[in-house]
Order: sequence, then structure tokens, then C-alpha cells
Amino acid sequence: MVFLLIITNLNSQQKKLDYNVKFSSDEIKIDGVADENSWKLANKMYTNWQHFPNETNEFNNSTEVRILFDDKNIYLLCKSFSKSKDYVIPSLKWDFSGAASDKVNFLFDTFSDGNNAYMFGSNMLGVKSDILVSNGGVGSPRSDLNRTWNGNFDVEGKVYDGFYLIEMKIPLSTFNYPENSKSWRFNFFRFDTEENQRTTWARIPQEFTDYNLAFMGKIIFERPLNKSKGKTWLIPFLNAFTDKDFSENVSKNNFKYGLDVRVPLKSELNLDITFNSDFSQAEIDDEIVNFTRFEFKMPEKRQFFVENNDIYSNFGEDLMMNPFFSRRIGLARNKEGGLIENKILTGIRVSGKINNNLKLGFLNMLTDEDLNNYIPMNLNSVFSLHQRVFKRSLVKFLFINRQNSQDYEFVNYEDKFNRVAGMEYDLITEKNKWNGRAYFYKSFESVSKDDNTSVGFTINRTTRNHRLRINYHYLGDDFRSDLGFMRRKGVSKLKPHYQYTIYPRNSNLNSISFRYQYVFYYKHNDQIENVHYNTSWLYSTIRFKNQSEFSLRYINRTEYIPYDLDPTGVNPLNKIKGEKNYFSEFFEAQYSSDPTKDFIYELSCESGKFFGGRIVSLSNDVYFRIQPKLVSSLKLNYDKIKLGSNFPTTNILLASSKFDFTFSKTLYWATIFQYGSQSENFGINSRLQWRFKGLSNLYLIYNDNYLVQNELIPRQRGVNLKLVHWF
Repeated sequence: MVFLLIITNLNSQQKKLDYNVKFSSDEIKIDGVADENSWKLANKMYTNWQHFPNETNEFNNSTEVRILFDDKNIYLLCKSFSKSKDYVIPSLKWDFSGAASDKVNFLFDTFSDGNNAYMFGSNMLGVKSDILVSNGGVGSPRSDLNRTWNGNFDVEGKVYDGFYLIEMKIPLSTFNYPENSKSWRFNFFRFDTEENQRTTWARIPQEFTDYNLAFMGKIIFERPLNKSKGKTWLIPFLNAFTDKDFSENVSKNNFKYGLDVRVPLKSELNLDITFNSDFSQAEIDDEIVNFTRFEFKMPEKRQFFVENNDIYSNFGEDLMMNPFFSRRIGLARNKEGGLIENKILTGIRVSGKINNNLKLGFLNMLTDEDLNNYIPMNLNSVFSLHQRVFKRSLVKFLFINRQNSQDYEFVNYEDKFNRVAGMEYDLITEKNKWNGRAYFYKSFESVSKDDNTSVGFTINRTTRNHRLRINYHYLGDDFRSDLGFMRRKGVSKLKPHYQYTIYPRNSNLNSISFRYQYVFYYKHNDQIENVHYNTSWLYSTIRFKNQSEFSLRYINRTEYIPYDLDPTGVNPLNKIKGEKNYFSEFFEAQYSSDPTKDFIYELSCESGKFFGGRIVSLSNDVYFRIQPKLVSSLKLNYDKIKLGSNFPTTNILLASSKFDFTFSKTLYWATIFQYGSQSENFGINSRLQWRFKGLSNLYLIYNDNYLVQNELIPRQRGVNLKLVHWF
């Protein structure tokens, strides 16, 4: 921690950008027509820099943005110039993908801390996109971008000769911000498929993402903003469903109801309450092929957990030790050890800013008992604090408690409760040259344990051509977090990583990068447990200016298997012997085509040694769209495995097909078909969604699952009709 604290930022300072936002006393109609007098008086800002494919102040199509405000709203007018009307519009659906379409995003850092921001986006048809940015935007999109969050705002777009216009109104109640704010940090960036360019207002070095919060300008309000009069939200739901379990020959017809409530405690802090929670409208998970002996971490998609999720989840290390993982709440293991749904009875959440430098999160959820499956009623609590230090760094505290609500005969004494407490220091320098993390955690149970700590650190240095990362993590044999995510216990992990990138000029190439990574796991009982995949990892990627990519990868690993294991996951009778080291070696080639086209494909081929045998893997992902109504995809993954001369050849197939049809900006129909030979399951999920008013939705959902064993054997079938209304 001391080492991270003394690192200082040596980056040179860029010229500051300031924009004065005028107050509007006129009513502004959001119609994509800039005919109000206030827009004529508003100041203008323009694109200054190209971020992709080159970092330069030269670009082909300019973008003009104007901002106004009144006592209740922020208004934006964006004029995006272009030579033609040949725009890429993949979908009319809220939160459409932006990297392969024409779009403009606006970033608001309302606390000017460089850690969190709101990102609102749209295109020439006024299709909405809203995302929460966390962690300063220094990591990956998976960890830094919360796309599930939905904010309250209005937008319209219209196409004209030589440009398109976006007009947007965002209520101040949608933001959290300090009272009497005089300025916010701000940036905007545009995806321009006509020129295959991304342009920005504030300059962002090419080695960083375009949503990186270190590089922003400032918008200065003509007069301080009024205190945000946050509105109380009442969000009741009604859910009628029918469900049949064919294996048990049991049918259920039921009617559920519940309520979510949002109460603003102050402009920066909110109280959320949920009663009789139901998340049946959450998007279904993609099936995966798992050749490891560990579970996979799937993303959180339930609305109650996603807003301000970084307050609770941005701790520890991604796969080694996440002390809290919200998807643990609502799932439990039955008496046979299988995962089943565990009903959430009620919960509360307090999240937001206490002041400009201190952020708080408190989550408390009560899950129901299921005596037939030996599942107790549990109280699940999380408390966290984030204190900003220096410019952008954080000191964080986390406390987690999972405990039974009463005594149960079927619960072991040492499992009655589990608690975890710890602290972290997150380093983010002003201009991102250095970032890192150091942490310490300790767990507590009914029975005292000796080795129940976890410590670790990560340090990153990023420049235009070089990226160096070193991390070390220790997980004690007795460390336990029932609401966390850990693949192993009782190991230490060392992981150095180096990447060298060059940016060729005057060619069709955007960048060429070379990466080397070494991962070493050491079992604390003096035994190498698992030098996991990426043991020795060489990776070369060529990225073209049309956003297509080609990569080559070489991996070798030595893995200790402590028990007899079937790595294919399909034939438990054909297990490799445990208590042995196994060497695996892979070569992989992958290509992804230009994502702005209507026909897109991704191809990969992998071959090599696999647990004493051989493996050949082929992957083929094809996407086809009819703009702007239909996005369809077909994904095929085939693996051929021969573990040795004494084992049969195993063929594993995973196939999925998705159809996402948007009738309008408020009516969507999405269907997915999935088949996996590992799970022997064929599933169908079809969801019709009508966003009839703002954030209010009507869902009709059909689910069907079949066991595949030379024939389709029905497993479970259900239909849900769900109404969610935001008052």
C-alpha cells in the first residue's frame, strides 16, 4: 500500500477545455428541430481530436454540441456533419451497441472526481443509450460499464442534408450531484462509420478507452444548479405465470406481485426498497462450454442490483477473490448440492454520495427458507465506504455478513454465519499512467480458524507503446466468503504481464500488439496446484483501421489435478487420474470482420495438447442484420477431444441462434435457441417487451427446455406475463 501511495503522476498536462452553459428561460421541445431562440444564443463546442484510428487533431467530419439548462433539466443539441446519409443503425432498441454504429455519447462527471460518470448516447433516429461508468474507465468494458442501468431522459433525432441532429433532455433528478454545483467535468465522443473514425472534444491518448475519465473538459453553469429535487419512485409489478416441470409431472399456475420503491434521501443519496422481488424479465444467460473444474462468473442483469453496483462489487481481484458477488443472493444449493432459485423476500439498499469525497453503500436482503431442500432463511448484508484521496485514488472499506435468521437442525454449527471485513487502496493517477490496488481481508465464522486472510496487490503502468502489470494474491486455506466468488483457496498467485503496441502510419493497420503473460499458482502445502491457463501466454493482435482484427495466441500450462476428473464434462466414467500434473499446449488463430457491415463474422481455430491427449476447437460466430429492424446471429462451437489411447473420442457441440427484432423504439421481440451437448439441454427463450411509457414495461416471456438424448424429452416449460410500472 505504501508503494502505491508514493507513486506520483508524471504525465504532462493538456490544455484545459472550458464551456459556459447558459440558462434557458424558454421551453425547449425535444423534436430534433433546433428552432428555439435559446439554441441560437447557446455557446458551441466542437470536435477537437481524432481518437481512432489515429490520435491526431485532423479528422473529416466535425461535430458541434450546444448545452443549456433550466431549473429542472439539462439540454443537449448535437449536430453531426457527414458527406452522405449512409448511416449504420443496427437496432431501434434502447442500449444498442455503439462501437459498430453511428452514434454520439455524452459523459458527465457530476462530482468531478474522475471515478464515476453518467454516459448518455443517441443517433440520428433518437434511439436511447445510457450507461454508468465506474473505476475511472481505466479497466475493461466488462468491469467499468454498467449497460443494464436505465435513466430517465428524452431524446429525438432527425436527418438533414449534410448532417444529422440529436436533441436531448435529461432531468436533473436523473443525476446525483453536489448541491449548488457550479461546474461538472464533461466530454463527448462520436462514432463515425462513414470515415471509420472516432472523434472527441477533449483529447484522449490512443492507449486509453474513449470513456476514460482522466481526460475531460469542464462545463461551467451560468448560475449554480438548484438542489436536485429527486423524485420518489414507486415501481409495482404484477406477474402471472404458468409453469410445468415434466420430470416431476408438476404444473403450477401462480400470480405474483411486488413493489420496488426509490426514496431520495438527498440529491446524492438514495434509498431503494424491494418487496417480494421477482426478476423473471432479466435477460437469459448465454450457455458456455466449461473445460475447467471451476464455476464461471456470469454477469449481474437484475435491475435492483445493477445501479451503483461498483460500490459493492469493485473489490478484490476478478477471478482470484471477489469478496462480494451479487448473483449469490437469490441462488442456493439444495440437499443434493445443485444450484436452485432461492426466493428473495425483501431488501433495502442505500447508495450514493455522503459528500463530494465519500461514497456509501448498504445492502440488506432477506432470502426465504426452503425446508424441503435444507435451505435456511438468510440475512445477506453488505456495507461499503469509498473515500477519495489525492486526485482520483480511493481508500475503501467493505463488510459482508451472511447469517441464518434462526437455528436450523440441518445447518452445521460452523455454517450459521459467515462474515468478511477488509480494506483496499485503489491508485488512479491523474492522467492514468499508474493505477493499481492493494487489499487485505479477513473472514469470521462460528468456529475460529487460523489461516482466514486474503491479501494482494496489482500495479499497472500504461504509456502509448508499453503496458506493464504485476499482481500478487494470497488466499488462506480457511478464508471464506459465502457471498463472494473464489475459484480456489489456500493458494498464492503471481501474474506478470507485458504488452508492446505500435501504431503504423500511412497503412491500413491501426495497431500491432504483442503480449506476454505468466501465471503461477502455488499451493500452500508446498505443492504446485495449478499453473492455470495463461501459464506462459504469447498473444499477437493486428487491428485494422476498419475495426477488423486478426490474432494469434500460444498457451502452455501445467496443471495439478487433485482428484479424478472428466475435463470434457460429458462422461463421468472416463476420468483422468487425480493427484498428477498435466501439461497442455494450445495454438489459436482468430479473425473478426468489420463490425460496421450488415454481415459480420468471427472465426477461430485452436489445436494442441490437452490433459495428456489432443483437442481441436472450432468457433464460428455469424451476425446478419437488416437495418434498423433485425439483428440475428448464429454461434457454433465444436470441440473434438481425445484424452488418450484408453479414452473414446468426445465431440462437444454448443450452438445458439438469436433473433432480436425491433418493431419500434418501444416494442422489441428477442428469441434465443440454445443447445449444449455438455448440458444435454435444448432451450428456447422468447421475450416480447413493450416499453409503453418511459421506464414502464410489459413483458410476455416464453421458456422451454428439453433433455436431448437421441430425442427431445421435455424438461420444463413456462409462460410469464409481467407488468412493471414506474410511478
